[in-house]
Amino acid sequence: MRKGQLTMSQAVTVLQAKSIFTPFREIRDGFMALSSGKIVALGSGACQPRGEHVATVDFSGYTIVPGFIDLHHHGAMGHRASDGSMEALQAIAEFLPSTGTTGWLPTVNDLASCRAIRDFARQNVNGAKPLGIHLEGPFLAPKNLPGTEYEVPIKADIEVFDELYDASGGLVRLVGIAPELEGALELIAHMRDCGVVPACAHTKADHALWLRAVDAGLQHVTHTYNVMTGLHHRRPGVVGGALTTDCVTCELIGDGFHVSPVAIDILIRCKGIDNIVVITDSVRYAGLPDGQYDEVTKKAGIIRRVGFDESVDGSMAGSAWTMDHNVRYLVQDVGLSLADVLRMTSTVPARIAGFADSKGSLQVGKDADFTILDENLEIVATFASGKQVFART
Repeated sequence: MRKGQLTMSQAVTVLQAKSIFTPFREIRDGFMALSSGKIVALGSGACQPRGEHVATVDFSGYTIVPGFIDLHHHGAMGHRASDGSMEALQAIAEFLPSTGTTGWLPTVNDLASCRAIRDFARQNVNGAKPLGIHLEGPFLAPKNLPGTEYEVPIKADIEVFDELYDASGGLVRLVGIAPELEGALELIAHMRDCGVVPACAHTKADHALWLRAVDAGLQHVTHTYNVMTGLHHRRPGVVGGALTTDCVTCELIGDGFHVSPVAIDILIRCKGIDNIVVITDSVRYAGLPDGQYDEVTKKAGIIRRVGFDESVDGSMAGSAWTMDHNVRYLVQDVGLSLADVLRMTSTVPARIAGFADSKGSLQVGKDADFTILDENLEIVATFASGKQVFART
């Protein structure tokens, strides 16, 4: 046995890789040892575990990275997380590993969905595990776009939130709220008391109200730049507040369509990598071919309502791009380092959702949630809790 080499007495699987991003460091010619769904060893080839209980899997041509965690995901493959059925949730969970995603927050806004996700999360999920619930609604300011029927803003009611929270079995982790709604500031403070992350979302608030919301306990911004008051040199708006308030984290739809590369650069310069989480905002048409579905059209991964002229009104109705696409775009087109992007797709979301002790990075003792990439950053295989849940054919 070489000096420093580990011997294992329990059943262990060792994966060999060209490179491993933890993502805080890169281990070249690396190995990662797994046992009982956990990472038990990590290092370079010279220290690789040996023993009769050790099985070796060769991924030496590829790169191992932490599994992606999507905090904002509405659905895929024709299914919505809000469908309220085990079949829909299972179909989404089975699709997500093909995109490198090992954990997600189903994004919903009603009681039936909260109950269904609660029951689903208690099962032995085959695929990407739901790590909690993201409520994007019902506490949002209506968009009231031209050509649509006017909606009256609702009250941000603590009793309504408590009903949703109780229905989820305490799984609600993140809640979008428009600060201008009646009762919003009181509800933000109440959510903080419940250990839930309040997020500024779908809002027409000005900067002064933004500051009051932060003082009340606002911690996060839903899909930064999108559906909020923009930055003007005399009216800084919610975007100006998001960029300059250090205690608040920001979501970024990193698909190359919702936010321009310049705006991405500004966000990173102002917030820093460790305060930004890349999301998909993926709707149920993810994984389906382009075409018209119901009252929307999917084209180049973007969803728009039928009848809206994108050259006149650039409003989008969600994205169908996936996390692996976002990673490739941010690295190959925007020019960010892979390590930085992985922190925004894994480490930061795990911290925001409250799972930093078990997920979000490749470290001994943490869950063996990871994906394997080829030289083009395409998904080769994905593992959740040490079990292979996707393999490229």
